[in-house]
Amino acid sequence: MEAYLPPLGLLYIAKQIEKRGQKVTVIDFVAEAFAEEKLQKLLEKTNVVCITVTSQIASSAEKLVAFIKKTTPKIPVIIGGPHCTLQKQHALNEMNADISVMGDGEETIGEILDVFDNKKTLAEVHGIFYRDAGEIKAGLPGCEIEDLDKIHFPSRHLVQRYSYGKRQIAGVTFFAKGKITSMVTTRGCPFHCRFCVSKSIFKKYRSRSAENVIKEFEEIAKEYDSVFVVDDNFLFEKKRAEKIMDLLIEKQLNIEIWISGIRVTDADANLFKKMKKAGVKSVEFGIESGNQEVLNYYDKKITLDQIRNAVALSKKTGFLTIGNFILGAPIETEKHMDDSINFAKELNLDFAFFYPYSYLKGSALWEDAFQKGIVKETDLFLMNNSREGLGNLSSEVFRNKIAEAYQRFYFSPRYLISQLIRQVFVYKNFRVFYAGLKLFLQQKEGSVFESINT
Repeated sequence: MEAYLPPLGLLYIAKQIEKRGQKVTVIDFVAEAFAEEKLQKLLEKTNVVCITVTSQIASSAEKLVAFIKKTTPKIPVIIGGPHCTLQKQHALNEMNADISVMGDGEETIGEILDVFDNKKTLAEVHGIFYRDAGEIKAGLPGCEIEDLDKIHFPSRHLVQRYSYGKRQIAGVTFFAKGKITSMVTTRGCPFHCRFCVSKSIFKKYRSRSAENVIKEFEEIAKEYDSVFVVDDNFLFEKKRAEKIMDLLIEKQLNIEIWISGIRVTDADANLFKKMKKAGVKSVEFGIESGNQEVLNYYDKKITLDQIRNAVALSKKTGFLTIGNFILGAPIETEKHMDDSINFAKELNLDFAFFYPYSYLKGSALWEDAFQKGIVKETDLFLMNNSREGLGNLSSEVFRNKIAEAYQRFYFSPRYLISQLIRQVFVYKNFRVFYAGLKLFLQQKEGSVFESINT
């Protein structure tokens, strides 16, 4: 199996537990197949299980908790992650876990360990719901960690057996150089895009100091060849970003840096030059749409011309340039989606990803739909579907349009020729060129878009 990035949330929690002198094992069921026998053997040597849960995998997590409780009912199960933050006490109603953690978990896990050491009670722990004699009760109010520099770096050594950094495009994988990991330098987002749940998970935007970030870069460079920076908005504080780049240039770390979250309004020629010199190989923009009406509907607060300028500057600087699009907003027609596909082709991005729009619980658009009675309290994520009043397109048209987007973008003569030139002669990135060649050959065989259409 393939996993794009390591489970950083669990690895942060694991470090806190290790600092208490406890042994931790991390199993990534995205990176490896679920095996009951293997898990059962591990459970026989385990005192506590922690599971990170997103809403997209909540049903799988529910089955996992059920398996643990069936085979080893005395082991306490702690769940956490975005789903638990969004669902609050309802997360424990869904799953037969013992404790549910909301928000930042690094300090909370220490308090829970104090409970296991008989130093306090669950009622005295911040940011949790827990079971007590069949009832679900709340601990003390949770609070976000203000000073992120105080948090220990994640225990990456616990997932070194896995291979990360592989990204799928219509069934074909491309990946960064060598041994790969990821990191975050901020939490939260200062913006309010209506499709996003960030504001419901993190109440405020917080950032680490440049010096603290560099220490983690130095630690990573000892073991890894590439790192993905997965902040929502890495360049929001430009002076901080410049200082990080200046320090990276000074340290001369031999590591490739792929930055996953950049707003087009933060594109800056001088900063991009520093980033290039510091080892940044790729930048990824949240473009979302090629239609200004849709961008305004999302409250992105960006324009098509700002997108054009940012992408052009990125390519001129020599970055591998990636654009993310969301197709199928509630107001979108096929014409709106065609605008996005055509715009992606106009930009001539190195890679474009077209994600299907979903109503995500915790987002402003989900809340609007809930108030109108279009979605229910228990609907965590719902895709565009005109038959259920969730948009203008049927699910069949929607799926076909997503497949069409990939086909029209990646198999235009202009794209293929420009990528041959850019990947081989400009970037000298033969890994990406090989992935593109494989994609082209699969398309010739008619097998590329099977997974999208099923």
